[in-house]
Amino acid sequence: MTLRILYDNAADTATLTASTEAGSLVVENLLTDIKSEVWRATATTAAIEAEWTDPVMCRMAAIPFCNLTSTATIRVRGYTNAADVSPAVDTGTILACAYDPLGSWFGTRPLGVNAFSYGGGTYARAYFAATWVRKLVIDIVDDDNTSGYVEASRLVAGDYWSPQYNASQGAELLPADDSKHDRSDSGDLRTKRGPQYRVLNISLDAMFTADRARLYEILRGNGLYRPLFISLFPGNESDPLLEQAHQLYCKLSSKSAIALPLFSIYAAPLEFEEI
Repeated sequence: MTLRILYDNAADTATLTASTEAGSLVVENLLTDIKSEVWRATATTAAIEAEWTDPVMCRMAAIPFCNLTSTATIRVRGYTNAADVSPAVDTGTILACAYDPLGSWFGTRPLGVNAFSYGGGTYARAYFAATWVRKLVIDIVDDDNTSGYVEASRLVAGDYWSPQYNASQGAELLPADDSKHDRSDSGDLRTKRGPQYRVLNISLDAMFTADRARLYEILRGNGLYRPLFISLFPGNESDPLLEQAHQLYCKLSSKSAIALPLFSIYAAPLEFEEI
């Protein structure tokens, strides 16, 4: 499996509707990058529709920062025209965000949106064949969710880029924590809790001309300000927790240079910081 980077989020240009909304927690909140602005359904079954005026290329959909459990399912259908009855692509019902259920890790899973800034929440995702669509329908079912509702902070959809050769070995995943320690006069160590997020470091050390050109496009077009979605182990069925840990809705956290260590072979170190 080669890493995948979606750097142009087609969902941002879509008109969203949902089968159900809880008060002011409307589906349009899935278009912002503020994790506390969420869409919430009124039940554990819900559907999201994304519709475009012009066709867009799609082969994935992801829902970062959601409260789905390890048994939740997702089904994504793409339609060539919004009025079509039969989908051009259909993932069928698949696990949305499979992971090993480790229990209530510091309460982050049950708390939903309250934990999104402290390392909580999961990522739902579905990959499918590249298809031009004007409408996506995303069905979510999470009958085991004890919260009694489905909740999510962002929607990502569109096409992704995979380099010909995968990232080099030695990728580093850092569970970053901005908490600050302070030692009291009595000797107690007190901590002011800060936000938690992930930082992923990878290196692409074997790029040819086409991949170098695409990476240059990403570095210029997204810069440090525009978010992207990266998955280092997409669709890893043998270790779903590995996939969950290494997929980020993020931004480049530092400027990266593309080097030419060998003739016609390019290399670049990349650092991504979860939003």
